[in-house]
Amino acid sequence: MMTITGEIIPDPCATRYTPHVSWLTPEYRATAERYAPRFGALSAVCLLIVLMAWLGIGLRGLEREQHPNALQACPEAYLRSGQYQLVNWLPCGEQAFETARQRDRLVLIELGAYWSGRCQRLGSEAFSDSGVADLINREFVAIKFDADAMPKRARYLRQLAQLMGAPDRYPILAWFTPDGKPIRAVAPDTRAELMRHLEELSQMYRTRPAQIQQLAAQLEQAWNARWARPARAATIGGVREAFLNALPPLPTAPTEPTNAPPAFNLCHLEALLALAEQGDLTAQEQLLARLRALRDSPYWDAERKTVQALRDGIDPEGKSTGGARLIEQARLLSLYSRAARLDPELGSVAHELADGLRAHFYRERPAGFIASLAPPKLRIAIAQAKGLPQSDPTLFADANAYAVVALVDYAETFGTLDPQAAWARQTAPRVLETLRALRTPRGDLFHSSARASSDWMPDLALVARAAVRVHRLQPSPRTLQFAEQLLHRIWREYADPTGGFYDASQSRQWGNFKVVPVRMGTDDGDMPADNALLALAMWEYAQASGERLWQQRALQLLQTLGGDYDPTQPLAYAGYTQALARIQP
Repeated sequence: MMTITGEIIPDPCATRYTPHVSWLTPEYRATAERYAPRFGALSAVCLLIVLMAWLGIGLRGLEREQHPNALQACPEAYLRSGQYQLVNWLPCGEQAFETARQRDRLVLIELGAYWSGRCQRLGSEAFSDSGVADLINREFVAIKFDADAMPKRARYLRQLAQLMGAPDRYPILAWFTPDGKPIRAVAPDTRAELMRHLEELSQMYRTRPAQIQQLAAQLEQAWNARWARPARAATIGGVREAFLNALPPLPTAPTEPTNAPPAFNLCHLEALLALAEQGDLTAQEQLLARLRALRDSPYWDAERKTVQALRDGIDPEGKSTGGARLIEQARLLSLYSRAARLDPELGSVAHELADGLRAHFYRERPAGFIASLAPPKLRIAIAQAKGLPQSDPTLFADANAYAVVALVDYAETFGTLDPQAAWARQTAPRVLETLRALRTPRGDLFHSSARASSDWMPDLALVARAAVRVHRLQPSPRTLQFAEQLLHRIWREYADPTGGFYDASQSRQWGNFKVVPVRMGTDDGDMPADNALLALAMWEYAQASGERLWQQRALQLLQTLGGDYDPTQPLAYAGYTQALARIQP
């Protein structure tokens, strides 16, 4: 190419034209020279503003590190992980509600879990954000709950969120009046969604207090209508068929809609296993297909041989957001171990789960399994939570009871020749002894090794089942007596006069925040219904001891569960379906 006085002359060897720089005319040069200093000054000012903003964020974070909020003294791992957030969180107690009354503010309660990546993300994006934190600190009294450590309060907040149409996942945020009446419960995904609720409720409380009282009355009425109702005995037919027909198809894509339930529901899988072991070929086919799909799903962590939290779901990129939970790891080990009797190829997955359980969850002293592993770190370095431990070392009664059941199932499936099965056979009785040490002077169980709460019927039923399983593996009158003592405790203290059993023996009140006993006939999130667990515990104890009285009580409890059954939503009664399949008159 050649140019003469700015003209473009085509080069016969070239395939395209290249313009000469002569397009930079004198007029353009003059304009650029005139405004360039102004653009430079504006750019410098913008850069200075950005740097000052980052400096402010850093200084405020440094201040919080030097002066953490009141959660720093809490024993729960999830609460301690929020000690550096800018919100002035308080643990639940009389002080929090007394402060709300004195300052005439609404109470904001955040319910979350250590293993939840969604909770970690909202904590970093919202509760560590100056705008959100300043609004909460100015207009509300903020309380943070650990869902795993406080099961009764967590269930109540989940029930409120369910009435409001919120998805059943963490974190859940609920607002209460200073006198302890709930007015709203949501499960926000983003900072913007949270800010909308905060601004709306703070303005409503200051300008329209009568509307706040109206919301409280409506929510209380809806809760009583849904949960506070007498039992009714009934015998429902067609439960198995309705359950199998209602099962959703396996997901074809790795992503899930925002409000969709987990693709793999453990209650559904356990009900399918119970039906399959009774000879139902359709249930067997559905079970094996789902277990194979789970092994190939984004939830499976091949490196650690664990399954990421099913309840936390996956992100739009198809990656799991949560950490690994003991209660899910144990139940999956039991599922794959028993399913290996139907399809031996699944035995390899059971072995991997047992390896992961032993390597990442087991602690020798005291013999037991920790609660969970940390969720994946956020991709943005500045948003990563400060001081987040790598695991939650708490030993929870319900999760360790499931672990004992899983170890027994694994040992019975693979015999004494397998080294890992031999370890399971030795470990199950030792973990049961740790659970026995959690008994309170009243005969209940402390919910966790922190010994912070007790009086929780699902713990008693699950530990009773674990004791019966250990007795079946290694016969011992002492072990069987332990199961009987727990069942007698439930029978004396937790019975509903109208039928069935309550989740707690009496109402509990923390400040003005009060929760009352309920009789759970439906599944509770990712756990079977309380009364279904108790019916299974009674039946298994009767089979081991030969006492017909507990057989009759288990059958009576099934009738109560049948009275609660709603044929329009059979999947919500997977625990009842499992109990029907396991308990044969």
